[in-house]
Amino acid sequence: MTATILIILFFLILLLGLSLYNFEVRAEILIDETPDKVWKTLIQMERYGDWNDQLQFMGGTPAKGEIIKLKLSVEGATPYEFSPTINHWEEGKKFGWIARTGFPGVFDGEHLFELEERQGQTFLINRERYSGFLAPFIQHQPMMKNAPQGFEKMNQQLKKFIDTSNG
Repeated sequence: MTATILIILFFLILLLGLSLYNFEVRAEILIDETPDKVWKTLIQMERYGDWNDQLQFMGGTPAKGEIIKLKLSVEGATPYEFSPTINHWEEGKKFGWIARTGFPGVFDGEHLFELEERQGQTFLINRERYSGFLAPFIQHQPMMKNAPQGFEKMNQQLKKFIDTSNG
C-alpha cells in the first residue's frame, strides 16, 4: 500500500471511531400532577414561552415525522435556531426530536421527554443524547458545560408552571 492510501485509511477509521462517540445530558424531576397534564403541557409547544425561558417554539406542527423550528437560548452561548424532526411520539409517555448538523453522524442531538406515572404523579426524564464525530469536541464547549443546569432549570420551570397555573 502506498503512504497515501494508508493516510486515507487512517482518517477514515478515525472518523468512523469518532462518529460512534456519544454523551448524554439528563435531568429528572417528580411533578405532582398526572402524566396526562404534563404531556399536554409538553406538546403545546406554542405555549413554551409561558414557562420556558430557554427553548422557544418558532413554528411547525408537533406530530411524529414533522419538522419543527426551535430557538435555543442558554447561558454561555449565542442563541441559535434549529429545525429538528419529531421522531418519538408515544401518547402520554414519550415525546422527542432529532436535530442533525449537516448529514447524520456529524453532530446529532436526540432530545426526549419521557413520562412515567408514579402514584398520581409524573416522573419526568428530560434528556438529550449527542453523537457524531464532532461530539467529543462540542462536549467541552461552554454551551455543553452549562447544559445540565439548563435541563434542571427547564424541569423546574415546567413543574412551577404546572403547579401554579394547572398547565
